[in-house]
Amino acid sequence: MLFGVLIVFSLFAAQLVRLQGLDAASVSAAALDMRLRMATIPAARGSIVDANGLPLAESVERKHITVDSTAVVEYKKKVDGVTTTVGAQGAAEDIAAATGRDPQALLDIMQANPDSQWAYLVKDVSPQVWQEVHALGIPGIYAEDYYKRTYPRGSSHAPLVGWVGAGEQPAGGVELIYNDLLTGTPGTKTFEKGGVGPTISTADHAEEPAVPGQDVRLTIDSDLQWYAYDVIEQRVKEAKAVSGYVVITDIDGNVLALASYPSFDPAEPSQTSAGMRNAAVEDAYEPGSTGKLITAAAALEEGLVEPETPIVLPNRLPRGGTRFKDSHDPDNPYVTFAGALATSSNMGTILYGEALDDDVFYEYERKFGMGSTSGLGLPGESPGLLWEPSNWGPTTKYTMLFGQGLTSNALQQIGVFQTIANGGVHIPPRIVAGTQDEDGGFVEEPAHEGTRVVTEETADTLTSIMEHVPTQDGTAPQAAVEGYRVAGKTSTADRVDPKTGKYNTVTSAFVGFAPAEDPQIIVSVTVQAPKVGKWGGEVAGPAFADVMRFALQQQGIEPSTTESPDIELTYDPDDPAPGEPSGVTLGDIAIKDEGND
Repeated sequence: MLFGVLIVFSLFAAQLVRLQGLDAASVSAAALDMRLRMATIPAARGSIVDANGLPLAESVERKHITVDSTAVVEYKKKVDGVTTTVGAQGAAEDIAAATGRDPQALLDIMQANPDSQWAYLVKDVSPQVWQEVHALGIPGIYAEDYYKRTYPRGSSHAPLVGWVGAGEQPAGGVELIYNDLLTGTPGTKTFEKGGVGPTISTADHAEEPAVPGQDVRLTIDSDLQWYAYDVIEQRVKEAKAVSGYVVITDIDGNVLALASYPSFDPAEPSQTSAGMRNAAVEDAYEPGSTGKLITAAAALEEGLVEPETPIVLPNRLPRGGTRFKDSHDPDNPYVTFAGALATSSNMGTILYGEALDDDVFYEYERKFGMGSTSGLGLPGESPGLLWEPSNWGPTTKYTMLFGQGLTSNALQQIGVFQTIANGGVHIPPRIVAGTQDEDGGFVEEPAHEGTRVVTEETADTLTSIMEHVPTQDGTAPQAAVEGYRVAGKTSTADRVDPKTGKYNTVTSAFVGFAPAEDPQIIVSVTVQAPKVGKWGGEVAGPAFADVMRFALQQQGIEPSTTESPDIELTYDPDDPAPGEPSGVTLGDIAIKDEGND
């Protein structure tokens, strides 16, 4: 009996020795594992800033307050000088006072599951508010770090900048195309937590810091962007239109503003894909008369016309089984090539443009950027529609000559005018000036190389002609900017209703640049489906003048000091034709309808 008892005590002693000595390390490790916690340290997303460093999108540090319902019931504080357990009820009242939330709502969360050790109590508070709550010393109340994406410039910049919602997934704009660069790398921290919840302050801690995302600087000028948005918003409302957009670039293709209306509020917690559309790049529409600039450039380049080449405008022009006409019958049918362009005559454009070889005309459209995206990279940009000659119908070429029968977006359209303003050299647009490298330095985006499309002589000739458009002799005196020489072109294009697939309204536009003698700024204003007003000069012209005036002054560009050149827009058909035998008149050599249908 005694022997058996001794054996039991010996086994017990051996086990005790093993537990206290031999297995101490493993037992301690197991206990440590039970106390260890790992948390993710969120990484700040890089900022998107304008050309002057003003923030357009930035991440702001915020806190989510959480609650351990098993610990908060132990909350004690002094009441009338006596330490009293006030529990969840007292905690809810004190936290409500610091956060401005409803105390009953907070208490409901705390008591929803008494065994819960984690639940969100108050979301999205500032670090200052959290410090007030933390100072209360309530057990079981913790903070979770996160970064909230904010957009200080609001709706005026939203379609361009894009949006990041609560799920940290970018949608649209620069946020999407530069997501990899903007996204940071989260860090981690490891710590020990006591059995009743609080972190053990004297224990070992390990931390791998988060790496913030890199910043992106745009070419956009925030003041110009806001002004352009304000102007187009008012114009769309006044014209009772569907939508509108303003694009501003400099001579080197840097986009200074890209504003669309309607827009969306980036402060809203949820968005729809339809609501976030960037119509300035996603809308593909028939450009109409602004497209005549390509036809005119091609005709000059191919030696088919000169500025004073005489043309006889018919009331109707049968081509391809259709009788074409201008918006109104001509008061004076005897116009020069310059006059046909300045007064936006469809008949004149067909008469001189039909002499262009089909493939040659198509290649000029391509060289001016039609049928392909601008290269800007914004999500959803439409390349438009440009049929190859082999797919043309009986009227396709004739309508394309005056800007119908093909589609393009506002960026492509302003690119045509940038090319002419730049002496015939096309430079693809760019919207990103540079980015931040891993060391925090600024890395400038390389400038795009230009491609010559037409000669400088052709560009200068077209510029001189287009200076007559914003005058009483042209189609848009409303687009004039006092003190500056402006060159531009109106457009009133038939517009297809996307619901019916039929033409039932118009696209009204004006695109131009200034100062014409030394172009610096190009502005495009487009208004879709206006109900008040119709013509490009009356609908888009005033908005163009407003935006161009502000841009020129804001950029510090001096007013013009020279006069616009004189160009003959009409002629007398009985006048002798220069360089022709005696008796040959301008009327004899004029381009006219020769019955080519």
